[in-house]
Amino acid sequence: MYPGPGYPAYPPYGYTPPPSGATAITAAVLSTLVGLLGSVGVCIGLVEALDPDNDVEPAAFIGIGVGALIAMLWLLGALLLFMRQTAGRVIVIGLSSIALIGALVLVAIGGIAGTLPLVLSGSIFGLSIASPTGRWIAARRQPAYPPAYPPPPYGQPPYPYY
Repeated sequence: MYPGPGYPAYPPYGYTPPPSGATAITAAVLSTLVGLLGSVGVCIGLVEALDPDNDVEPAAFIGIGVGALIAMLWLLGALLLFMRQTAGRVIVIGLSSIALIGALVLVAIGGIAGTLPLVLSGSIFGLSIASPTGRWIAARRQPAYPPAYPPPPYGQPPYPYY
């Protein structure tokens, strides 16, 4: 009485499309932006610290050095993420998680002033930890053709010894 089962589905196409990498590239661009802003902040801090009119404690130079290290790590993580390296993803995840904790503390202390760092670090963290980012890194470009076999040796084959 009831109709029979339908026809089977069409087989899938021969290949799946490669991952687009939109999440990874966006995370890398935002990380580059944060690294460049950190570098600008370090340069401004150095100019102010080296000004002879300002009386600066030596501990300020330690803070400037730490800021320079963090800015360089942001830029290194972004560069490695652009190059589809897992180390870049790990660096960006680590730095953005630390920045996210700092932004949460800033929101708790300063109120609305910490929302921009919270949104920026949260978006970098979310984009870099997303699974499409990992799939894009794992799907590196493969060579178009497999490597060729070496040519056969030239000359007469060796004489068989009996």
